[in-house]
Amino acid sequence: MQAPILEDFSRALSLALILEASAWPKPGNVHRLRDRPDLRYEAFLATGVMAYSYFRRGIKRGLNGWRSIVLGDLIYGLVSDSMRKTPSSNTCLGSSTLLIPLSLGLGRCIAKEIPGLECVIGEAMEALNGAGVWDTIYYYRAVRTASPSYLKPSDDTGEYVNIWDPHYARKLAEKNTRLIDVLKYSSRIDVVADELVNGYKRSIASERFLRERFNLHGDWNRSVVETYLYILMENNDTIVLLKHGAGMVEYVKKRAGEVLSMILKDNSSEWVKPVMLLDEELYRLKVNPGAIADLTASSIALFLLKNIIQGNAFLKPSTV
Repeated sequence: MQAPILEDFSRALSLALILEASAWPKPGNVHRLRDRPDLRYEAFLATGVMAYSYFRRGIKRGLNGWRSIVLGDLIYGLVSDSMRKTPSSNTCLGSSTLLIPLSLGLGRCIAKEIPGLECVIGEAMEALNGAGVWDTIYYYRAVRTASPSYLKPSDDTGEYVNIWDPHYARKLAEKNTRLIDVLKYSSRIDVVADELVNGYKRSIASERFLRERFNLHGDWNRSVVETYLYILMENNDTIVLLKHGAGMVEYVKKRAGEVLSMILKDNSSEWVKPVMLLDEELYRLKVNPGAIADLTASSIALFLLKNIIQGNAFLKPSTV
């Protein structure tokens, strides 16, 4: 019985990446009708396909246990593989950081025969807490490979090794730095790190919102866009903050809230027009809320996983 379950869960995590990228229009981000200069829609589709093998390995590792490395190599492998084979700039650093631990959690829960997302998230956190210094080194490699422009060699990283330090691996090993501690430090400003170390609280709430909207009107694409706006209006996007400052973050949150309020009242096909206008505005401003897209992907993942656990089709509406 484990084999088909493993395959379905692996497909669901991969599909979450593809469905997030495909939803349109997601203001400021790549979608099926919008590329960015160094990042194309098809790169995200390719990443979703390549991610399957990494999620499957994560689930099997959760099933069978692990030795010295828990999840860092899987995050690094997916990031480097996607960038090498697409080719593209970073498509999955944040999303893989959120979804790879879920794959470990799924494997652990299958092994324990405990159903439910509560188990999956709890075991994902256990896996993260069990990650040692080699996971940290691999995670640094993943970030260095993704090379996000908003991280600078001049950044103050406190007691932690700067990501661009040429001797990062040796220094991390000497300090025996745990990945959970690096992420906790990063969570002061990094919303993805904060989401992970605090047990996917935003994703859990957003999954409920996504399900409510999908149950209401049955339009999957619209539900994902609404969920994206819902997350965007409530949270500070790390990329926007570091590239454009706190003032722009507050402006984007305000505009997302205005547009969401508008389209929640519109039951016609006209809902897409105000969202497209916001997409055009953020594109002109070169504002790319990529961290919010990562949270949207993890919310979709929880939706799909819950459906599988309940024995439903991947994209079936459900009131549970």
